[in-house]
Amino acid sequence: MTAGETPDPQQLAATIEELLGELAAAGEGPARAGEDLVRALMRFYGAGLEQVVSVVRVAGGEDLVHRLGADPLVAALLALHDLHPVDLPTRVGHALDTARRRLGSHGAGIALEGLELDSGTVHVRLGSGCGAGGTVRDVVRRAVGELAPEIAAVEFVTEPAGPALVQIGMRPPELAAGS
Repeated sequence: MTAGETPDPQQLAATIEELLGELAAAGEGPARAGEDLVRALMRFYGAGLEQVVSVVRVAGGEDLVHRLGADPLVAALLALHDLHPVDLPTRVGHALDTARRRLGSHGAGIALEGLELDSGTVHVRLGSGCGAGGTVRDVVRRAVGELAPEIAAVEFVTEPAGPALVQIGMRPPELAAGS
């Protein structure tokens, strides 16, 4: 990454997970020390970020805080520290709206089935018009990751297939003559 380049929040989160995995593989002592360090840094940065949001709110108002929350990197930090100005259910709803727009007619059947706040799991219903393909699921996961980065998992519920269609045609001529 070059100076001035905005980092990708999802890529940074993946890097952090990878580094924590490496620490865990190194043994219990280093892993515990690494996790303690991460927790302490999170508290430190979280407290500082909370102060920044308070100052921005007083100096610039709620609109400015919402503008901060619209930036993907800042939004991820705000969400990580429970400081995002928009509540999680609303952001998940916006994410599904975004996925529907990106998918056009293929996204018409996407609906929020449920949101488990304790586990960070979103349940999304895919209607019969969505198709069960990976593309629809990938677009939904990406939109949720962008607007609600604290969501740990997106699970899909698909509508059961309707009855099979039976093709009705004209009787073949050899059978029609014998009737």
